[in-house]
Amino acid sequence: MEFDYIVVGSGSAGSPVAARLVEKGARVLLLEAGKREKFHVTRIPASSMYTVGNRRYDWNYMTEPDPTRNGLKESWPRGRVPGGSSAINGMIFIRGAQSDFDAWGELGNNGWDWNSVLPYFRKMETADKYTDNDVYRGGMGPLHVSTLRWRIPVAQKFIDSFVNLGVPHNPDLNGSSHEGVAWNQGSTKNGLRQSAFDAYIGPLQKDPNLVVMDDALVNSLSMETNRAKGVVFTRGGRVIRASARRGVVLCAGALNSPQILMLSGIGDPGELSKHGIKTVVASPEVGQNLLEHPCLHVLAEMNIATGNAYATGLGRIRAFAEWAFARKGVLTESLAQVIAFIKSTADQKVPDLQFHLLAFGFLLKNGRRHIPSRNLVTIYANVNHSKSKGYLSLRSNNPRDPIAIYPRLLDHPDDLRGVLLGLDWVRRLASTPPFGSHVLQLIDVPSREAGPVADEEYVRNSTGPGFHPVGTCRMGIDDQAVVTPDLRVRGTEGLWVADASIFPTHIAGNTNATCIMIGERAADLIHPG
Repeated sequence: MEFDYIVVGSGSAGSPVAARLVEKGARVLLLEAGKREKFHVTRIPASSMYTVGNRRYDWNYMTEPDPTRNGLKESWPRGRVPGGSSAINGMIFIRGAQSDFDAWGELGNNGWDWNSVLPYFRKMETADKYTDNDVYRGGMGPLHVSTLRWRIPVAQKFIDSFVNLGVPHNPDLNGSSHEGVAWNQGSTKNGLRQSAFDAYIGPLQKDPNLVVMDDALVNSLSMETNRAKGVVFTRGGRVIRASARRGVVLCAGALNSPQILMLSGIGDPGELSKHGIKTVVASPEVGQNLLEHPCLHVLAEMNIATGNAYATGLGRIRAFAEWAFARKGVLTESLAQVIAFIKSTADQKVPDLQFHLLAFGFLLKNGRRHIPSRNLVTIYANVNHSKSKGYLSLRSNNPRDPIAIYPRLLDHPDDLRGVLLGLDWVRRLASTPPFGSHVLQLIDVPSREAGPVADEEYVRNSTGPGFHPVGTCRMGIDDQAVVTPDLRVRGTEGLWVADASIFPTHIAGNTNATCIMIGERAADLIHPG
């Protein structure tokens, strides 16, 4: 049980870190707290309807009440299988904007500006849209990025209504420009989901330098003074110690990487002492700076067929047959049909809002998501660069106790204003042809005449997370940052964090692609040879 490196977490960042370290000749132990699948349910793209909220596949963390949203408590899904959240997410492949990464660089994070990270974005992917002279896309990477195999007619109308409202049509949101409305691209291959584990670890399963252990819950790091020497984890009821000659890389995500640091004595001394944990390295910002995309969820009822037509009876049978025999149809669906990045007002320098159009509309029945036999679609409108900050804290010193999540999604007035602008745009779309010509109603949305008080109440009750938590092990050059720009945990040796928790600020877009980029870059920073 001695390795060069131990990588904790096999998700969007952990899988590329482990794979690239192995390719460099290192001996690597990759630990995953979730269990391997027997039937590979997650490989069916549309299976997230079944896996999200299912404790077999999802840790299903519950938040504490959010005072900025009338005390709302909610589930935050995190993947519980190899591949982590990339095995249950919406498979939306979108990078942050160029300006997002340039902003990271301007904060002093050298090597994280757009020109520095673009080669890693290209390295990771084999894109349907790649051409030999493309300077933005990749054609030889392990992760396949595919265009949609199934589209509903109303999605094209949604695009056309955006264009009629002055938003440019963008043929590739992962190309030269991040602004506009476009068809979604997904991390799928031949009609199957391709998680980060599938893409990076699958081809290396027989490599003798890689050992993968699932069902391995890390209890703590093994620290010798301030140096990480290995990890202690529980597997099959046994407590196991593994040592790392060169170090440990935490890739457990924005919720669990800070939890492991705190359990290991790296965090705020006052908080650690409450749980009887001795401080090894004082780092008060561990678990702080929790950023999320506040996302307004709006159901629209249409007078033409939507994806809900495939949810029951003959529609369901047809959907399964199309997928099973031809890898086509609705079951190949990544979460969104259409993605848009727009400037909510003319004075915005960069797009400040993101929209998703989902082919389905869900309702809750007995606490679980249910697709009714009504022609529903879902519109998400979220703020790109959220300013509201929540935080995490330990419940106890027991690693099996889930981390306590304190979201404050609408704490900053700019975020509330942004979601209200998103609501205004949804209303405009619903009254602009051709999409608006087919909208029967926006369910539960107050009329314009109800006024701003009704709008704010609706927004506070209908805004949820974009499921893009970041920032809880913030990267920076100041002495309060948890990790340095080379991803080393400040005050330690042989310990790095590489996942969404290092984001110094939030990005415009879904976080999966950026987390994979972080994993790719981390391997070069940790083991340059």
